[in-house]
Amino acid sequence: MKIFSIVLLLMSFHVFANQQQGVAVQILPDKLLLSDSCVARADLKAKEFSVIYACYDSQSRMYFYNFRLNNIDLVADFKKNQTDVVVNKSQFNSYTLYELTAKNSDNKPIRFVSYCTESLCLDLVSDNEYDKSIQDAITSQLGG
Repeated sequence: MKIFSIVLLLMSFHVFANQQQGVAVQILPDKLLLSDSCVARADLKAKEFSVIYACYDSQSRMYFYNFRLNNIDLVADFKKNQTDVVVNKSQFNSYTLYELTAKNSDNKPIRFVSYCTESLCLDLVSDNEYDKSIQDAITSQLGG
């Protein structure tokens, strides 16, 4: 079943680049337009399959979009591995939205936002603060 899900995810993953507009990703029910600073990476040998975009915000801070199958409970994993985790869960159109704040092993803040459907999730992750406009751009594009 995992192989079928991975194949389905890869087949539905259509990416094209346009220098003026950025990178368009059609994997969720909605098409997302990501910054042209984003570079796609896929690790097919990883325990959990995902496609990751590494991006930079306007202040050259790195953040990540992680498109993954919705087959693990990342909130539980965060709570298991972090002592100071705050989770806000809400419904946003056809997505379940999880907003997490925690501290990493160096006691630095971690921001984590996850938009999930029944089968797929988009995680927005950064070890540092990123521009609020990045999350706002995702939210404005997801109509689901």
